[in-house]
Amino acid sequence: MNELNIAKTLVLKRKEKGITQEELAAYIGVSKASVSKWETGQSYPDITFLPQLASYFNITVDELINYQPQMMKEDIQKLYLRLSNDFAQKPFDQVMDEIREIRKKYFSCFPLLFHLGALLLNHYMLAKGSRQQEILREAIDLFSRIKTESDDLTLCRKSNVMEATCYIILEEPDKTIELLADAKTPVLNENHILSMGYSMSGKPDKAKEILQIEIYQNFLNIMQSLTTLLQLEIADVQASKNIIDRINCLSETFHAPELHPATMLSAYLNVAAVFVLQNDTDNALAALQQYCDLAVGISYPISLHGDRFFDRIDEWLAELDLGVHAPRDDKTVRQGIIDGVAKNPVFSVLADHVKYRHIVEKLTSVLGG
Repeated sequence: MNELNIAKTLVLKRKEKGITQEELAAYIGVSKASVSKWETGQSYPDITFLPQLASYFNITVDELINYQPQMMKEDIQKLYLRLSNDFAQKPFDQVMDEIREIRKKYFSCFPLLFHLGALLLNHYMLAKGSRQQEILREAIDLFSRIKTESDDLTLCRKSNVMEATCYIILEEPDKTIELLADAKTPVLNENHILSMGYSMSGKPDKAKEILQIEIYQNFLNIMQSLTTLLQLEIADVQASKNIIDRINCLSETFHAPELHPATMLSAYLNVAAVFVLQNDTDNALAALQQYCDLAVGISYPISLHGDRFFDRIDEWLAELDLGVHAPRDDKTVRQGIIDGVAKNPVFSVLADHVKYRHIVEKLTSVLGG
């Protein structure tokens, strides 16, 4: 992060100019002791001296005070991961106080504001009672500011989706529809065309990478859409069966449990919930067993990666805003996996079933440590 550091700038520029503290003091009209304190960080120049100092060294006032209200991508990533970990280790309000201070300091650093909003969206459930709504409203304010003030169209579109997601959680679907219903535009297969361009330019490896990235993203989008559609088809047993068959088919084709375990954990949990609501206990328990086997069999912390088919996407994954890391810290992720079964009201009807209790016990014993 960039901090306010007049002292460092003064020392550097004075030495570049080849003058002493006495000479600088005489020019500004202060004592040598004052300049010495400025350069050691014991005090700051009066605000009225800043334009004079900047002019003397032929720099801007912002350069003089080393004020850069932006954070680099790497700093944002590190900050997000650190704050995510803090949510699991420190009092919730203490972490929120720090987030609010950071927001004030970097209120024009829109990539940072986006990640602070995402951080709140990923951790609002740690707040108690009505505070959860308060946290989501704060996230909405951040996403709204980005859309209003930022010139980055991609960031604005992402912020719009995140804001719409907040409204879904707040059970305000009309606002979600308002944000997204008219946001769709015809989608050209840009990546396919881009891949052709790289291929024609004699860069086949880059062409393959572009296509692998698109296939990977489309696969995850299809899996998520199937899972959402499944929830809407609970009342139709045959339709839900067809969707589950396609989820399993895609999972097997793309080796989804190994490639992207988080997606499959969500899918298994949703499949189990549908079977419970359809009074199909055997299949519900079978899906929960798949969930349990995957959860206790994968490596933690969970991270994004390619595989033998997606062998050209690891560099792209590493360049994502949060890199390959999960959006929540490892402890929170593990607890969330346990709670997905143990504290899910949908599965309360299975509470007396031996197999269900065994699944909960195994998740708790393996992941709860």
